[in-house]
Amino acid sequence: MTTALLPTLVLVASFLLAAALVPLAVRVARRHGVLDDPGPRKVHATPTPRVGGVAVWGAFTFVVFAGYLGVPVLARLPWAETSLAGPLAMLQEAYRVETKLLAMMFGGAIAFGVGLLDDVLGNRFKVGLKLAGQVLAAGVLVLGGIRTDFLFYEPLNIAFTILWVVGITNAFNLLDNMDGLSAGVAFVACLVLLLNAWLLGEFFISLVLVALMGSLLGFLVYNWHPASIFLGDCGSLFIGFTLASLTLLQRFVSHASSTFFPVLMPVLVLALPLLDTATVVFIRLREGRPIYVGDSRHLSHRLVSLGMSPPLAVTTIYLMSLGIGLGAVGLAHADLVHSLLILVQALAVVAVVGVLLFYERRSPGRADGP
Repeated sequence: MTTALLPTLVLVASFLLAAALVPLAVRVARRHGVLDDPGPRKVHATPTPRVGGVAVWGAFTFVVFAGYLGVPVLARLPWAETSLAGPLAMLQEAYRVETKLLAMMFGGAIAFGVGLLDDVLGNRFKVGLKLAGQVLAAGVLVLGGIRTDFLFYEPLNIAFTILWVVGITNAFNLLDNMDGLSAGVAFVACLVLLLNAWLLGEFFISLVLVALMGSLLGFLVYNWHPASIFLGDCGSLFIGFTLASLTLLQRFVSHASSTFFPVLMPVLVLALPLLDTATVVFIRLREGRPIYVGDSRHLSHRLVSLGMSPPLAVTTIYLMSLGIGLGAVGLAHADLVHSLLILVQALAVVAVVGVLLFYERRSPGRADGP
């Protein structure tokens, strides 16, 4: 119980701070005209502020730094020595990852800043500059020592790390196409990653994940349908970047692991954003359209076209993400047979998603038969 007390305090603090920052972001956005106007492929009927990511980034950044810098002070308080002795003892080694933490936070600030420029400038902010900013943020991670290590050639590890980070960053950017979707899927992914980190004893990573979860929840209070504010690129890029960073920082192989399948866990946890992104990119390339120009071909739009309401479509995607992710947690402790069963289960859910993506609804007058 004492171990869970500190994560609970972090969750509540980040939630309250994000929830308090959203109204401020709304006022600033309206005052400066940073609004998302209604359009043919959009469901909102009135101009809506699109810089909700300010609240997510601000709450997460403040809580992480306040927690990191405040641990030595907290450890000297008499009540903390009694109530939080175990968690504080585990955090005494946090200084060992200071460089990596700073790299993640600085890279996240770059991703946030690039998205904010896109939100404010709109079409005046060139796509090439947006991509360059994302690569720069990923490069900061590499320089901070955050990279994959499963490839035998170091330049390949660096290249794969940059590709992974930029890919996930853009996946959550593209996923931000319906109220509550991108932030909610990110929350589900954090929940699964938190479960894995907690089971493997990674307390510091668990606290960082909890801080992000609280920040997302505080924003989702205002972003659930009908949303009064949108994430904007500043929020979706920051969320995608941070999740990609945390998957690189986290450990997925335990002493009980008998295969290398656990390294696939991040792919399974983020399978829905990756699949949605791959699908819309494929469709846009096939139709000869720029991949950065939005459309209504995402999974969420397909579910709505099949008769679901937007909130039900979003909730369905949450459940799909959770279904794939929870199974993936077992990879760290599974033998070969159980690992294969988990992967087959995940592929079955992905296959269902593929059917939903490409299934064409029959017209009322059409009937089967010869």
